[in-house]
Amino acid sequence: MAGKQSFNRCMICGSSESSSLFDVAKVPIHPFCPPAALGIKPGFGSLAIVSCDECGHVYNSAFDTNQVDELYAATVLTNTPVSDSMVKGLKNTADFILSRAPANPVVVDIGGGTGGLARAMVDRAREVHLVEPSRALTSAQFEGTGVTLHQSMFPAQSLGDRKFDVIVSRQVIEHIPDPLSFLVALRSRLNDNGMAYIETPSMEYVQNNLSVVDFHYPHVHYYRLAAMEVLFARSGFDLVETLEIKDGHDVGFLLRASAVQPAAKPVKNLTPGALAGALDERRKIGGERLAKLFGKKLALYGANAYSQALLGLYPGAADYAIMFDDTPMYEGQRAYGPGIDIEIFRPRSDLLTGIEAVIVTAYLHDVVISKNLRNLGFKGAIYTVRVDKHAGQGDVPPSLFIS
Repeated sequence: MAGKQSFNRCMICGSSESSSLFDVAKVPIHPFCPPAALGIKPGFGSLAIVSCDECGHVYNSAFDTNQVDELYAATVLTNTPVSDSMVKGLKNTADFILSRAPANPVVVDIGGGTGGLARAMVDRAREVHLVEPSRALTSAQFEGTGVTLHQSMFPAQSLGDRKFDVIVSRQVIEHIPDPLSFLVALRSRLNDNGMAYIETPSMEYVQNNLSVVDFHYPHVHYYRLAAMEVLFARSGFDLVETLEIKDGHDVGFLLRASAVQPAAKPVKNLTPGALAGALDERRKIGGERLAKLFGKKLALYGANAYSQALLGLYPGAADYAIMFDDTPMYEGQRAYGPGIDIEIFRPRSDLLTGIEAVIVTAYLHDVVISKNLRNLGFKGAIYTVRVDKHAGQGDVPPSLFIS
């Protein structure tokens, strides 16, 4: 592999001038140690989150662009639906897309992970293809499902030069160092009367809520709506409809093919110094809360990007005794951080014995998780890493990051 190659310019406007927002020296690059069969070591990276001085686009300037192929080919998949609410969410997304698509479409889902959404579209599509580079998948897992797996980065050679009526790419573009080239490639595979659906986390959500756990490796970019509009215009898409997801945590974009259009750079709408200070204060509060829990036996719930972020932010702040996750394939794997090694289990009453507090890192599902813990007999404290208006309200646990 070549030496580390980090970002030296904004991928929206091209400026090389930026201001620091948030830094973490050493963070895990996977949510848990990749199984030995995948042939990759756990590994660490750095976060140097900056905002472009010209247009305000936010990105991780320390991301190693030479690591992309290996990182995603060996990635562990964290999007397996494990609850009724997750299955319902996939069904709702499939309904939204297909209700606006040509009848009986040929569909390709790019970076679709374990294929939950692809499977939800099979009954209403002529063909469904899944392009996913993870070595954790095998073609045998899709036998009889109606989904054809192409184990590759996009574009997959096995697709030939064919075009599609529907192109779906959820939670992918934020991982792509060069988003414009990616979108241009998508546009080249879309039939003229087809539609594309792109979904990504919202930088507005991170900014408005000061959600420090939403800065994690391997997200490269943190998109505001204005930046996405620029990329769509420059790659030959018309933005038809915008869908707010999970109370604004994510945003879905319904697109149609159009001519390539020039687009002005986004208007900068953040003050870097003020935002950096507010993010640092949020980080400080989380550290103080963990310090009060120091010496207690803690569990984390959710082997995902937010647990990655937490373990990088506070590597020596707590006694993380165990990690719970409902995904069957995670059982017996190990989460990691700087000097941290935690075994992952599916939650059971006996494993909660002696645990004094649980921090829910899968915070988008914290209500369901909290109820599950109480049903298992857990009587200790439950915290979430959520920091939006719902934290501590109703059935939502209190936030680790709100004093």
